[in-house]
Amino acid sequence: MKKKVFLFGLLFSLLLLCGCGVNLTSTVKLNKDFSGTRVMSCTFSSRDFHSYFKGSKEDLNKLIKESCPDALTYTSSSSDGNDTYTFYLRFSSLDDYKKKVRDLLNFSPEITYEYGDSPFVSGLIYKENFTSKDLMTWLYTALYEGKYIDKDSSSDLWDLKSTEISFLGTTYETKDKINIDEMAYVPLSSIHIDTKTKKSGKLARVIEFDLPQQTLDQNAGKIRSYFAGNDITWENTSDGKTLCISFDANNFSDLAQKTRTVLHSKNSFGTYSSTCSKDNPFTLKINYEESLDLSHFIQKNQKIPVTYTFDEKQMFSDSIKQKEISFTSSVTQPISTYEIATVWNTSKDIRRKVSFSFEKAVTDHQLSVIKKQFKGQTIDSVNLDGDQNVTLSFVQKGSVSDCNKDFSALFPNSLMKSQAHFSFAGGKKVTFSDKISLPANQNGEKLHGHYVFASVNSKESVTVAVMPEKIVTNTVKQNTSTKAVSALIKSDENIHDLCDFELTGNRLELSYRGSTAASFWMGALRWMLPVVVLIVIGLFLIRKKVAIREMFGDLKKELAESVNSLIDRINKR
Repeated sequence: MKKKVFLFGLLFSLLLLCGCGVNLTSTVKLNKDFSGTRVMSCTFSSRDFHSYFKGSKEDLNKLIKESCPDALTYTSSSSDGNDTYTFYLRFSSLDDYKKKVRDLLNFSPEITYEYGDSPFVSGLIYKENFTSKDLMTWLYTALYEGKYIDKDSSSDLWDLKSTEISFLGTTYETKDKINIDEMAYVPLSSIHIDTKTKKSGKLARVIEFDLPQQTLDQNAGKIRSYFAGNDITWENTSDGKTLCISFDANNFSDLAQKTRTVLHSKNSFGTYSSTCSKDNPFTLKINYEESLDLSHFIQKNQKIPVTYTFDEKQMFSDSIKQKEISFTSSVTQPISTYEIATVWNTSKDIRRKVSFSFEKAVTDHQLSVIKKQFKGQTIDSVNLDGDQNVTLSFVQKGSVSDCNKDFSALFPNSLMKSQAHFSFAGGKKVTFSDKISLPANQNGEKLHGHYVFASVNSKESVTVAVMPEKIVTNTVKQNTSTKAVSALIKSDENIHDLCDFELTGNRLELSYRGSTAASFWMGALRWMLPVVVLIVIGLFLIRKKVAIREMFGDLKKELAESVNSLIDRINKR
C-alpha cells in the first residue's frame, strides 16, 4: 500500500514539474471513424540523462525491450548525442483505443469523441482525462523498480513538450490533456418517426424533420444535399417547414437499414422475430427491437426531441441522442376461402386435405412462420403456393382420434369424433362428427368455403348433413370424384357416396351416419338360404320317410291278411 501511495505521489510530481532528462512529444493522427495512431517520442539527452539514470545505454535498451506493453510498438534512433525511442499506439476504433489505453494506465480512461458533418451538427469534440505522460508511466515504473532512478530525480526526469492532434486536415496542439470542443449546432425543432403496416404486409415509414425558418434561411442548400437521393416532400408549418422522407421495406430489418441511411448513422439497426398465436395459426405476434442514433441532429444539450409511433400507437416521445426501443405488435393473415375434403373409410382410416386461399397480407418470412405451425403426427404435405394470391394446404391421414388431436391443436374448439355400435337386428351403425372452428377475419369479411365428404366404405349406407343449415348455400351429391378427393383415394377404392357443401361462415359441424343394415341382411341371406334349403329338404325327407313307413305297414298288413286267408283255405280242405 505504501508503495502504491509513493508511486502515485511520483506520478503527481511528474504532472506538475518538468525536467530536462527526457523530452516527451506526442502526435495523434485521427480519422472520422476514430481509427488512427498515437505516436509518443521520448528523447534521452546524453548530457543530462546520466545525471538521473544509473545505468548504461545497453541497460536502457534491454529494459525497454522487456517492459514495453503489448499495446505499443517502438523504434529507436540516435542523433547528436541524443537517444530517441518512438512508441506507436495504433487503434482501429474508439473501443479499440479505450481498451489499449486502459491497459497502459493505472486508472480508468474517460474519452469523449463526437464528430459532426451534417447541416445541423458540425465540428469536433475530443476530450481525454489523461496525458501522454500518463501513457508512459510504465516506463518510469520500470526505471524505478530497476533502481535506475531514485525518488529525488523523479520530478526532473520528464518534460512533456506538447501533444499535437491532426484531424481531417486541421491541427490542434495542447501541452496537457486533450480538450477540444469546436462543435457548432444549427437549430432543429424535433423529429417524428412514424411507421405503418401496409395491407400487403410491407412496412412504410415517414421521418419528419421540423425545421425553423432561421435554419432554412441559413442552410437550405446543405439540407437538400444532405438528404439527396431520398423521397422528399415539404409541408409548411407556422414557423418554418417540415421535411418528410418516405420509404418502405419488406421487413423491419430492411426498414431499419434504410433508416440508418437517412440518419447518416452506423449505429442504427433493427431486428424482429415472429411467433404464431396459440389460438390462431394465422395471427403473428411480432417482437421488434430498434436502435436509433440521432448524433447528427442533436442540439447543444446533446439531445433532440423525438416522437416514435408504430401503427398509430406512440411508443415513446422524449429528447434523446441514442435509444434502444423494444415493442410488440400483431398481424393477422385474413382467409378468403377454404376447402376441406374428407374421405371416410373407417374410424381407423380417415383422410382429409385442407386448403386455405387468401390474398397475401404478411411478408414472405411471416408466411414461412405460419407454414411451420401446421405440423403433427397425422399432418403431411404442407404446401405454400402462389405469389400474391396464396394457397396454404396440408393433408391429414390417420385415425379419427389422432387427426382430431392435431387439428384441434391448430384450431381450438374444433372436435372430430366417431362412435359405433352393433345389433343383430340392424347390424353395425357408425356416427362421425366433424366440428370445424376456423378463425374469423378481423376485417369483418365472411369466410366462403367448401366441405367435400366422400365415403369409400361400400358396406355402409350413408347419411350426411352439415349444421347449422343457414351456412349451407348449396349442396351437390354425386358419385364422381373431385380433384381434392381423388388425391386421397387409393387405386382399388371407389367412391360410394359424395357430398359437396358450399358454405358461408367459419363454424360448421358435419355429421355422418353409416349403417350396414342392408349389407348385414344380404350377408345373412347368403348364409341362411342354404340352411333353409337343407331344412326344407330334411323336412321333405322326414315326411317322405313317414309316408314310406306307412306304405310299408299297409303293405305288410295286406300281405299278412293274404297269407292268413290262404292258410284258412288250405285248412278247410
